[in-house]
Amino acid sequence: MPRPARPLRKDANRLARETSRMLKYRGSRLAPADLQVFQARLKDLDQALAKNVDDPQLAVAVEAVRAGLAKHHEALKRATVMEYVESLGAAVLVALLIRAFVFEAFKIPTGSMIPTLLIEDHIFVNKYVYGLRVPFTHWRLVDGGDPKRGDITVFEYPGPGEDHGKDFIKRIVAVAGDRVRLTGNRLVINGVEIPTEVVSRDSPCDDATFARCRCVRQTERLGEAEYVTQHLAPPPVNTTVGCVNNPDWPLPGDESAALPEATVPEGHVLAMGDNRDNSSDGRYWGFLPVENAKGSAVVLWWPPGRWFRAVH
Repeated sequence: MPRPARPLRKDANRLARETSRMLKYRGSRLAPADLQVFQARLKDLDQALAKNVDDPQLAVAVEAVRAGLAKHHEALKRATVMEYVESLGAAVLVALLIRAFVFEAFKIPTGSMIPTLLIEDHIFVNKYVYGLRVPFTHWRLVDGGDPKRGDITVFEYPGPGEDHGKDFIKRIVAVAGDRVRLTGNRLVINGVEIPTEVVSRDSPCDDATFARCRCVRQTERLGEAEYVTQHLAPPPVNTTVGCVNNPDWPLPGDESAALPEATVPEGHVLAMGDNRDNSSDGRYWGFLPVENAKGSAVVLWWPPGRWFRAVH
């Protein structure tokens, strides 16, 4: 079945734009008389488009311009240096805008998100999901909402010291108003243990820090998110020095309650690593201001064998 012809006016508009740009940069290659004739034909085409003339008249103007392009093809076919510079500049500008407002590549620097993300993994982060933010500030031009439970979020480290302002990546496990604790390596939110199922009690930790240790892996479900976390296995699986699991948080005695818990304040969330015994996260440096959130991890695109996978 033949493809339908595109509307003449659409083709004529594009031809007028492209030819005008071509003459702007390459017209000096033509003899003055030839350039004058070419410009007159282009003017006729612009006038035909402006007057919304009948298609037959517009078709005549289009063919006249195309004939001029064909006649001077050899002189006009090669782009100028300035055209290359403009095209490159436009491409760089678009890339910078995309990076600033929509998507940004991010390299995983530590093992805090094992087994979900490994060291040296490369991911794309959706920056628009939390709204449009003025680059290098916390000011939002458009509010897209706050991080949700289960999100893997890239954020600026809020604490003092040498890491202040650096990009961190963790999972959001609790939001404003939630009462949260870890009891026996199980997350408890608002007094209810989240659905958790152990999938392995003796797995390699895939973490150089725990090279001589073994780990327990378990699935957790927070809202629509289902993912795997790990923690160091208790004895007798682990008996090596340094392979010590920290199953509870806050620690007994941190608060006066028999089962201590922490309440997430307004404007904040609680971030934890999936590699629970090797993660510098909110258990140690506090709650994360939502204004520090930069985006949500969406796609793992490197290394080979694991590329272009959705990040959960």
